Amino acid sequence: MKLPAPESFSLVWNSAALEGWRSLANEVRQLGDSAGKGDRFQQIAMHLLQISRTMDFRQLPELLRSRVTARALTQLWLENNDFLSRMLNATILRSLVTLQQPMLGIMPLHNLITLYFREFDRLDQHEAGVREALELVIKDQIALRLEQVDLKSERNLLTILYGEAYWLLADDGPKQLVDYVRSERRELSEAFSYFELRGLDNGRYADICRAHYYLETLREIPLGSYDEVFSELLKPSVSKAPYEGEKRIGHAALEILIDRADGDPGESWQSFIMDMAGDPRISSSASNYRQWWKPLGESRVEKVRGWLAKEDLRLFLRALEQYGKESRNSDLQRMFPARKHFLEGLDRLKLVRRTRLMLGSKTEYSVKKILGNELKTSYIKLTNDNAMSDKAVIYIDCGDFCLVEGSHNFKLWVYLAPPSENLYSYDVNKISHYELTSLASASYKKNYGSNAPYSAVTHNPKSWQKTVFEFLADHGIELEIEQLMSSHEYDYYLSRFGMPVVKGSKTVLRKNKKLGSQGEREFAKPVVKPKLGLSDLAVNIVNYFYYNPGGSDKTAAYFLMLPEADVANVIDKELKNFVIRNRDFSCEVKKQYVDQLIDFGVIKND
Repeated sequence: MKLPAPESFSLVWNSAALEGWRSLANEVRQLGDSAGKGDRFQQIAMHLLQISRTMDFRQLPELLRSRVTARALTQLWLENNDFLSRMLNATILRSLVTLQQPMLGIMPLHNLITLYFREFDRLDQHEAGVREALELVIKDQIALRLEQVDLKSERNLLTILYGEAYWLLADDGPKQLVDYVRSERRELSEAFSYFELRGLDNGRYADICRAHYYLETLREIPLGSYDEVFSELLKPSVSKAPYEGEKRIGHAALEILIDRADGDPGESWQSFIMDMAGDPRISSSASNYRQWWKPLGESRVEKVRGWLAKEDLRLFLRALEQYGKESRNSDLQRMFPARKHFLEGLDRLKLVRRTRLMLGSKTEYSVKKILGNELKTSYIKLTNDNAMSDKAVIYIDCGDFCLVEGSHNFKLWVYLAPPSENLYSYDVNKISHYELTSLASASYKKNYGSNAPYSAVTHNPKSWQKTVFEFLADHGIELEIEQLMSSHEYDYYLSRFGMPVVKGSKTVLRKNKKLGSQGEREFAKPVVKPKLGLSDLAVNIVNYFYYNPGGSDKTAAYFLMLPEADVANVIDKELKNFVIRNRDFSCEVKKQYVDQLIDFGVIKND
């Protein structure tokens, strides 16, 4: 028999009836939340909170004998972070188990398991060894509870942990879980369901699992391409999560990308690396270097430093171009394309091994204004002497030769070896015009002998390239000059000067390693002093303040039997790079120059 379709109907509830249902639902929810939390539970919880505030533990051992205390204590560890930080340690944990003789109730055990997966690596922030202690407690408690149970009868969290705790609860458990996921070609969420970890996937254990999962993504993304996983890995909670031994997830991420990229990693990868670890071209004693770069090993550090050379070249050229525009210097603007092509050509020829960028205060401000947060590179600040505030300088090590190039009114210095460590040391954060020019060339001759060749090239639009190419060719260094000029410049150069003729083998300079070599003996003669620009009077004053730090103009004048005005004049002018005058008018030799002054024979350190 075919029945007619029922008529549609709807129920209309008045607001008073609905309010009654809401009230009833709230009561049920509150009853669920307070299950196992009767008056006795609440009293003990208040007592435990009082103990945590006063840190008076005399009554705690007796309290821990109670089953209710075990529930209250483990529940407070989950619900109250302040209580957790004060009351979670290996001693209380062991006492709890011992005084429960020795099996915990099912609720405290579940609370401890939840605590373990939620806090995981953070457990040791409360006290060293807490994570391992809690791991052992959970393993022992599950074994006590299930050793007489037929495990085939049901599958739940406790039965799974009974069989898998040895690796799931280990300090590298998250990594092992991700390895399992990948070997079984599953999703991470599937694995959490399979191992009955549902509800425990929002704590630190799960976060670290996801971090390891992200690392696997890094191993597969196309070279140089951006992936959304970058933003996840940059979160401190992820990047600082444990990986293996002392290394963190961030270290592993850096190693993967650095090892995968042979040449230029591309902007996305380079930005990620810089955002994660900062610029590696800083002092090895800096905290950021020790935290992020030292664990990666020197070869990876040098690899990244090589990548960043291109960034230094880009910033230098940006500063050079910007100054030409702002100053409306037509000569500088006309020369800019040639200088840009020359420097970028060195990079195209893969000659650039390392660079060090230096910015004056005005140039620094200008670059920061243009780039804003994009300026992540490390650089040396130029002092404001000799009108250096509006300049940019770059040191470029090309292996067979080194360059010191400045933005304007600054010669291009060409050396056949690194001239002075100050030009590239990551311990140096400030440098003067004097150090870049006179002191660098003096150091070069000291290191490699007084006849060590170099060239200081004035940027004459018609001849500066010729001077550089011919100097290098004279010392056996051949360049593909076509790569260092535009096609128009190259054609003009060939028609006027012809191809540079490389003469003989390369000039190889060997650094003097011990006193007594020809170069060093020559440099130890009195003729050195004029090369440093120091008069005999200045040398005597430097020696006085070296052996009498904190002396004044007056005391120096008295002991040297000189007019005080003459001493003050020499300090303020001739010795301004070497001697500092303090606010109390005492003077001393600047510490960063002491070794150099001794090496040059200025300070008599017999």
